Amino acid sequence: MKGKKTFRILTLGCKVNQYESMHVAEGLEKLGMEEGDEPEVVVVNTCTVTHRSDRDAKILIRRARRENPNAFLAVTGCLAQLSGEELLSLGADLVTGSALKGRLPELIAQGARGVLTGSSFPSGLGPEPVNRFSGRKRAFLKVQDGCEAFCSYCIVPHARGPSRSLPPEEVGRGLRALKESGHREVVLTGIHVGYWGKDLTPPLCFLNLLEIAEREGPGRIRISSIEPMELEDAVIAKIASSTSLCPHLHIPLQSGSDEILQKMGRPYDSGAFLERVNAVLKKIPDLCLGFDVIVGFPGETEEHFEETHALLDSIPLAYLHVFPYSRREGTPAASMPGQVADGEKKRRAAVLRALSARKRGEFERKFVGRSFPALAENVEEEGFFRLRTKNYLEVWVRGEEKLFSGEILVRIKEFRDNKLFGET
Repeated sequence: MKGKKTFRILTLGCKVNQYESMHVAEGLEKLGMEEGDEPEVVVVNTCTVTHRSDRDAKILIRRARRENPNAFLAVTGCLAQLSGEELLSLGADLVTGSALKGRLPELIAQGARGVLTGSSFPSGLGPEPVNRFSGRKRAFLKVQDGCEAFCSYCIVPHARGPSRSLPPEEVGRGLRALKESGHREVVLTGIHVGYWGKDLTPPLCFLNLLEIAEREGPGRIRISSIEPMELEDAVIAKIASSTSLCPHLHIPLQSGSDEILQKMGRPYDSGAFLERVNAVLKKIPDLCLGFDVIVGFPGETEEHFEETHALLDSIPLAYLHVFPYSRREGTPAASMPGQVADGEKKRRAAVLRALSARKRGEFERKFVGRSFPALAENVEEEGFFRLRTKNYLEVWVRGEEKLFSGEILVRIKEFRDNKLFGET
């Protein structure tokens, strides 16, 4: 007797994409399918944030068709929203954009074919519950989708649509479910999380989201990313006074040059950015601070780059995520003069990554000799297990079964080989 139909999902891109892939997987399981090594259905969830993302998606689609010649191949995600016909020509049976991703399981069950990107994005964000975090203490909850910033380099607003927020009652329901299933930490994620609530009736704000998370969630709530000017004083005070909101902020800076920030369409200058950063550093103890930075934006001279380097060097940050500018057709920046050569972008990225490594070491050394509650992450190297503190420190501890019972107190003993080592 033939068993259940099998499927496999291949995912590229951000945490939101990963979350949505898990939601699709659960939807397929509800329809009687199961994950398997010889899939009859293959789903590729694409990203389009950079040229490399596009290239990787196309390679993955071709490989999926080559390795599974008889499978039903469905392609979804951000690149599918923008380039449906091209992806169909690579061997896909069905292409659904971001607007219809939530309906993908039923479309697969119906055997739908062709390009179905949807004529418009949904007017709101419905619940997309995920229960596939088994064996992990950290879970994710998608609370927002879409973006309306339209930065001059970014194609995401076209691929994801306008900002939509998960209603507060659904946020609370999702957090309670994750807490009841044993998760000790939840990451609030979205495309523009700080914009949460503005589309709701009545409108709410990011501070309201934090209040819900603090009340309904587990003992550790982490924010995936937050724009600098959305770190209002009340938000900073809430994080500083909370026992559950993690002292860890990931902030998109993108450039330290006022001229480049203006060309990017960013809603602040370096002075306003630095004022917000100093405010959080002053108010939030032991804060882990990370930034996104783009190098090689059109027109970025060596002087502009040095302004970025100097600004970052002046801040006690913990890490940088560095991205060479990627030209995206359909964005204003794609036609701007002064496109920077790839080799120069690569050099500037290497300089900032070296700065990031130095800053990370300086940040982590400050905590040697101190003790923090930490959660084990099921990552093991040479007899040591990785634990994570609320302020995002990785601490390696010799493995014992008690490490996995929940949050435990770890004393940090030394910084060695670019790692922190501790004991319980």
